[in-house]
Amino acid sequence: MANHPDAHPDETADEECGAGTGTSFEDLADLLSAGDRTGPVIYAPYGNINTGAVHGDQRVLNDHAAHHEDRHAHVRSGPIPPAELADAQSGFAEPDWFAGALASPGARLFFLTGRPGTGRRTAAVNLLLRLLLRRGRPGSALWSVDGDTDLSSWRPHRGEAGGYLLDDRQAPRSLRLSTVHHLQQSLDNADAHLVIVVPDSPELVRGLEHQLRISPLRHQPPIPEVVFAARLAAAVPDPDERDRLLGGLAPGLLDTLLVPELVPAEVAELATAVATSAGKSLTLGSLQERLVLLADSEAPRIVAELRANPHALAFLLAVCVFEGLDHRVVQEQAERLLGILDGALRTVPGNGDDGSPQFYADPRLALAWPWEELLHIVRAERMPPEIRTGPPHPRTLEPVRFTRHRQAEAVLRHVWREYSGLAAALTTWLEHVADTAELTAAAGRALGLAAGCGLGPQAFRRIGALAASGRGADRAIAAHALSAAAADPTPAEQVESFLNRLSRSHDLRHRGTVAHVCGTSFGRSRPDRAMELLLRVAQGPGGEPSLLVQRAVRPSVVSLFTSGSQPTVVRHLASRLRQGEADAESALRLFPHLLADLLTEASWFQQEILAEGACMRPVVELIRRSLDHDGVFDLTCRHLVRWCRLAPTGPRSEAVDILFRELARHPGRGTRRLSTALAPNSGLLSAAPRSDSGTTRGT
Repeated sequence: MANHPDAHPDETADEECGAGTGTSFEDLADLLSAGDRTGPVIYAPYGNINTGAVHGDQRVLNDHAAHHEDRHAHVRSGPIPPAELADAQSGFAEPDWFAGALASPGARLFFLTGRPGTGRRTAAVNLLLRLLLRRGRPGSALWSVDGDTDLSSWRPHRGEAGGYLLDDRQAPRSLRLSTVHHLQQSLDNADAHLVIVVPDSPELVRGLEHQLRISPLRHQPPIPEVVFAARLAAAVPDPDERDRLLGGLAPGLLDTLLVPELVPAEVAELATAVATSAGKSLTLGSLQERLVLLADSEAPRIVAELRANPHALAFLLAVCVFEGLDHRVVQEQAERLLGILDGALRTVPGNGDDGSPQFYADPRLALAWPWEELLHIVRAERMPPEIRTGPPHPRTLEPVRFTRHRQAEAVLRHVWREYSGLAAALTTWLEHVADTAELTAAAGRALGLAAGCGLGPQAFRRIGALAASGRGADRAIAAHALSAAAADPTPAEQVESFLNRLSRSHDLRHRGTVAHVCGTSFGRSRPDRAMELLLRVAQGPGGEPSLLVQRAVRPSVVSLFTSGSQPTVVRHLASRLRQGEADAESALRLFPHLLADLLTEASWFQQEILAEGACMRPVVELIRRSLDHDGVFDLTCRHLVRWCRLAPTGPRSEAVDILFRELARHPGRGTRRLSTALAPNSGLLSAAPRSDSGTTRGT
């Protein structure tokens, strides 16, 4: 027999010896805890006991049998209902392993494994139906086999059914090598097929492979786009109607939602929403809300299952915070969390029924659980290797992700709300990540969730302390925390007030943190507000600019510009030129860093100049003033010279001519210095300003 990995040794021994009667101490506890009984309770399974005088009719109530049936109501023998068969076939998208299974010559017995929620049973039903179709028996019945069936003595009957399905949460019973041979022979004699869906347990799968010489089919659903197309086609058969529904969605909406992490059940939810959306407006928020509800319903159960397992719980929280990063990073952070908790998990996760603390295993041990088993326990998986570019160098990663989309946020919200006693330990863990962009961003997002989960004042105190820290990593964590908190409507107003206060502070670290926030998703979703804050902190209270703050402001302005807010950025910078000297100074210190855009293929500056759009004159004025400013002339000139030298012909050359024609209308000292720099290539620039004598004037 292949033991279930979680089975107790004594329970397994009883099963193998046939000593068990189907009752357990769990059944006894259920009987003893029944609230509607009075008088003595006698534990006598299958016994009829009379403890008092009998008046009138007698009736025997077998409580155990009723209870046992309820617990196993999901596994019954008999034909699979036609409604379930029809539902399984509707919108089914074949996984990659399907063709290989169908092509197996003479195969009668299949073992299928895969993660819950990925459509294992649906795939098994469709495999049986397809096998019967290939054998010319499309009308044959499909039967379920009870999960408690002893497979060593089970036999299918010829003509009873063409396919059988055993799908239970427990490991199949009485599985030995001789049993497998017996099953194959019996199925062949009955001209039938059997699919056994086995639990998603690495230990069980290894046992099947090594002891029984079975290679289970590993179910991996098709990519979400394929599942969505199949489900929508089943729900809306008319292709013209499908095109109409899809055409009514915002551009890029499905690409945003159909991420690889979605399981088929979630994809089906989206397909149903689109199929029933006739006459209704579907937004990104409304569709994402469906996925959030699914993840939220799962979070309490995941945490409850792992409360007594500190290794798995620490690993779960590490995946929640650092999802998408390399598996080595996740494991390192889980080990670090175990060290920080140092016993806190023994008392904090919950209280007993009588109010007394529940104590758990000491988590100060090293992370000793097998890697693959930890992944399965927390419902995550290691994705295929991918190459990521960026500092310090390109590298190959194997990221870790949950199998359910948005599960990380749901679990973190649940932990912040329900286990506030862990807040101090978790905050310490998050605040002491290494100073790398990916780690500080992940830690900040997790800390920001706490602000909207009942820890608002406490969370903002910690964020404020990080914002004033002399450590750059701390300020980066604070910035990402504020950005994440602002995405939640509950603390959003408090975030705005907090940023207002910090932006007017004389403390350079406070203003630098505000600059970091504006370069995150907070700024990208509020470009006008972000530019107001950036220009305020760049100038400083009383017109006190700081090089430290300028260095923080610059990448955030560039980030806003390159993320699609070019008109907003240019408009705010140009408006500063018409204000005081300090305002103009802060704008001119920032603008030349945007001119790197001129060197890109789809340059926004170049397109705006060619189209002579609404922003062309502000752009020309910013370039003119930057050329006249001694502090930024070199950077401005360098970008313009490189742009000119890339533009011998074509649209780029035309844009260059238009720009220099505009500059020539009101030539200044900086414009003439630029002409000098371009003198060796002056043939490119017929409109470049020159002196009256016809020679290029220097400075």
